[in-house]
Amino acid sequence: MTIRNDIYTMYKGKEYRILYHDGMAKLVSKNAEDLEKGFVEKVYDTKQFKYTPKQLAEKIYTLIVPPNEIGDVYAIVTVVIYQGYEFPIIHEESNGMYVLRSGCTITMPLKLLNQLGFSQVDKGVFEKKIKPEEADLIFEKKTLMTDFFD
Repeated sequence: MTIRNDIYTMYKGKEYRILYHDGMAKLVSKNAEDLEKGFVEKVYDTKQFKYTPKQLAEKIYTLIVPPNEIGDVYAIVTVVIYQGYEFPIIHEESNGMYVLRSGCTITMPLKLLNQLGFSQVDKGVFEKKIKPEEADLIFEKKTLMTDFFD
C-alpha cells in the first residue's frame, strides 16, 4: 500500500501533490509523461543544499498553474486502526514495517502509549513499528482544505 501524508488536488483529470507558490498552485509529479502537459523537470542545486543519492536519482516534475485551473485541495493521511486506536502511518520502512506516530494527549495518555509499546522519539512524540498484518484496518483520511490559498 502506498503511504500518503500530503496535500493533493486534481488537474486535468489526474491527482497531483500540490504546494502553495506565491498565490499559485505548484503541482508535483513523478511521472515523465506529465512533461507533455507542460511540467518541467526539477533541477537540484547540489552546491547549495545536501541531497541524498536517492533524492538526486528520483525525477520530480513541477507545473505552476493559477488556482482556478485546479480542483478542490485536500489533505490525505494514511491511518491505521491498531489495537482499537487510530494512528497516522508516517512511512513504510524498506523491510515493510509501518511507522506509527502519536503525541501524548488527553485522548492518548502516556500510560496507554506505553501499554501499546510506543517509544518516545522526541519531546511528546511517540512512535511504534508494526507489521501490516498487525493492523486491524488501514485507510486514507481525506480532509478538504478550503483555506489553502488564503
